[in-house]
Amino acid sequence: MKKENFLIPVVVIMFFSLLLTFSNNAMGALRQDADAAMELAAIRKNLNVYAKMKPEDAREFYEGALNELRVIIDMFAGTEEALEATFYIGATNNILGRFNEAITYFDNVLRFQNEIDENFKARLLYFKAQALIGIGNIEEAKDVITELRVIEPGAANAFGKELGGTMRLGMSAPDFHTEDFKGNPISLSQFEGKIVVMHFWATWNDHCLEKLPEIKELYRKFKGPDVQFIGISRDDQIDDLKGVVFQKNIEWPQIFEGMRYKGMMSKLYDVRNIPMTFVVDKRGKVQYVGSSKEKIIQIVTALIVKEEKKSGY
Repeated sequence: MKKENFLIPVVVIMFFSLLLTFSNNAMGALRQDADAAMELAAIRKNLNVYAKMKPEDAREFYEGALNELRVIIDMFAGTEEALEATFYIGATNNILGRFNEAITYFDNVLRFQNEIDENFKARLLYFKAQALIGIGNIEEAKDVITELRVIEPGAANAFGKELGGTMRLGMSAPDFHTEDFKGNPISLSQFEGKIVVMHFWATWNDHCLEKLPEIKELYRKFKGPDVQFIGISRDDQIDDLKGVVFQKNIEWPQIFEGMRYKGMMSKLYDVRNIPMTFVVDKRGKVQYVGSSKEKIIQIVTALIVKEEKKSGY
């Protein structure tokens, strides 16, 4: 099975253009180190090269760059370059789809807000917003973008397309009529009167595979007549999907289109990042969009309790 990490094209393009656009003298009170600056410049040059490679070929090089950046942080603690290296680790984790790790590194740098200039802060906010969108935390992403707009309106406006089409809570979930990978007809409307949990994923995405045990846990918890799970695969080859479904004993139906991000389901639900989960209530309204297991449990449980109260149980 060919594996690669999910890559957001906008992130990659903006990542490397911003590296060149923003001032290298981003910090104020922190000391500078010439040796660290030379090493950082070399890593930055290499990252530009990796961005032009195929994702599956670049992964190993990105991992090497992360190790080199950690060395700079350890050897040159308290320098501008160490703080800059911390940012690069976050940005590289963004590229690799490790959005939660990326956010941690961005927040570590943002703790030094009084010692960094607005250009560097704008860079941090931009990529933190990308990471938040990556994990489906749209509301917090909007807060970060609002803060970014005060400093750099142009960068904030770049999110217009990504957030403008985002499925909003309370909207009617678009119906679809297709087949699962076994050839069985499947549609949203056939599950009218049920809570539907739709999970967009792919076997080539490491983050999706890491989240799979959580999805299986959710399925076991809510499996029953009131809740229906549906998987939407972004795999290139149906055999890759079939292999993981068999190996991991995935019981819920899977839709396969073989078109990655251009598939009908991804376009219909405006899904740009994976993994991504939608919770649709019994009336067909979207009640959750994201990838937090805890929030999915909270939302689905609340919907079940609400229906039980209506039924008088």
